[in-house]
Amino acid sequence: MLLSKSQFFGNSLLSSNKIFYSLCLKRKFVSTNILCSGGLIQKKRKQLTRKYLLRYHGSEISSDNFSIDKFKSTHHHNMIRQQKQQKPKNIKYSKASTPVTKKTRGYIPAKFKLLPIESDVKLHQKEVSSIKQKLSQELLKPKGESIKLDSLHLEYATFESMNLRSEVLEAVKQGPLKEVDPLQPTEIQALTIPEILKSEEQHILCAAETGSGKTLAYLLPIINKIKDQEMKAPSFSPILTDNKTVVLEDQLEKEAKTQALLKSPIRLLNRPRAIVLLPSRELVEQVLSVSKHICHFAKFRPIAITSHKNRQYVRKTLLMPTDLVVATPAGLLDYIKNKHVSLSETRYLVIDEADTMFCEGFHKDVTSIIKQIKVSNITQNNRPYQIIVVTATLPKTVNELLSNELPLMKRITSYSLHKSLPNLSHNFIDLKIFNYNKYEAIIQTLKAHSESASTMIFCNKRTTAEHLEKYLYSKNFPVIGLYGDIDDRTTKLESFRNQESHAKILVCTDIASRGIDTTFVNHVILFDFPTTIVDFLHRVGRTARAGKRGKATCFVTKKDRQLAERIKRNIRDKKVLS
Repeated sequence: MLLSKSQFFGNSLLSSNKIFYSLCLKRKFVSTNILCSGGLIQKKRKQLTRKYLLRYHGSEISSDNFSIDKFKSTHHHNMIRQQKQQKPKNIKYSKASTPVTKKTRGYIPAKFKLLPIESDVKLHQKEVSSIKQKLSQELLKPKGESIKLDSLHLEYATFESMNLRSEVLEAVKQGPLKEVDPLQPTEIQALTIPEILKSEEQHILCAAETGSGKTLAYLLPIINKIKDQEMKAPSFSPILTDNKTVVLEDQLEKEAKTQALLKSPIRLLNRPRAIVLLPSRELVEQVLSVSKHICHFAKFRPIAITSHKNRQYVRKTLLMPTDLVVATPAGLLDYIKNKHVSLSETRYLVIDEADTMFCEGFHKDVTSIIKQIKVSNITQNNRPYQIIVVTATLPKTVNELLSNELPLMKRITSYSLHKSLPNLSHNFIDLKIFNYNKYEAIIQTLKAHSESASTMIFCNKRTTAEHLEKYLYSKNFPVIGLYGDIDDRTTKLESFRNQESHAKILVCTDIASRGIDTTFVNHVILFDFPTTIVDFLHRVGRTARAGKRGKATCFVTKKDRQLAERIKRNIRDKKVLS
């Protein structure tokens, strides 16, 4: 359609007015043009002079050196000042900070939060008064000769004072603690062993820092109870050979008694009296090794059950009287399902590494075993049974779960639980000084440390550990890797434990961070900073064990600073790492 002349003329005036208005703005003119529907009415334009601006805006700009730019900036600041004055005075404003969300490195989910746990077992009044006396004497001593509060009461505790059987005491002295001098129980052993021996039905939580001797804290009293049961059982008639009574001489009397105990009617096939559950086959082999050291003197039979063990060999072993089974939950349930193992005589259940066992992947299997033991003891005239839960860290959710599952459990905790180890020195390295090059940082750290010292390097992922192992191997470092589901894990761990020439350094993931005996490790390096404080405690706990000194070096990147600062602050203040 064609436009009429009046419409065409109006549109052209409108476009020309827009162009003229933009030119006026560039030359700092105020346009007072008013467009009406009937046409364009033009009024006189006024220039932006000092007199006009002062009258219109009420500005307080001095007449000297007046400019439009200075007026605009001053007017802008005045407007901001007026807005601040209009804000309520009662509201407190804080500086904007980065919100802590699930994507923040320092964010810790509730299930990983560590809390201080008060112990139900405390020192006797006599020991408390003696500690106070020693503390008063401590003030008079020169600096550098300090006595720690949490270790004072151990001067009064000995294995002989715990009512252990003679053969168990002999096993302690000649077995795993043979080279310990002086032979004294650790704090958690002195608190836990008497409590387990007291009752047959009191469930117990044993929580202490890594390397504090928790394995012996539950093995010794359980073995002691097993031997007590054998002594109370009906004795056998004298041993017969060719239908004639064997006359025992004085030298063979002790050996004959042990043989009679081994043939006690309380020791049955496929029916262990005690079970220890652990999350990995490396831990199973380690606890089995400690048990075998003790069984040479206390005379009982321990066996191991995992899904990787030779099934034919395990079945043959189960055809003999079995006293103690050390197993993974999945492996044990498999043998129970196939009726190779029965829980009808099981009266003692130990759940070691509870923070792992009650998490996803193990929780269903563990609860299933607990229910079966409960049912088997209820059906036998409500026979008493005992569950012992052992851990180095107790996150909030695991603590609540245990409170629901075992509400009357007695809690025994050490003074240093959830705290940094006293003999461990920490070094946090900000990778900014290495331009965030971790490989350069690891080379410098290993060179600065003694080459003869055993070192563990932790990574968060298997791929990272593989690349780091290859890189260090190319630089001629004696390094081996331990990660993932590989077949020779036990062999590699044994090579590192024996400190063979090619295995001075172990690059690993969290598979080697829990329960494994690494008292020989001098240095731990966190190549990747852990995502939770629980993992941090388990990793650095691989050194400074059993009273020895150790060193931990942590690489800190930008995203790790918030969590690292929190850990450093708690270590400095000697508080729970939470």
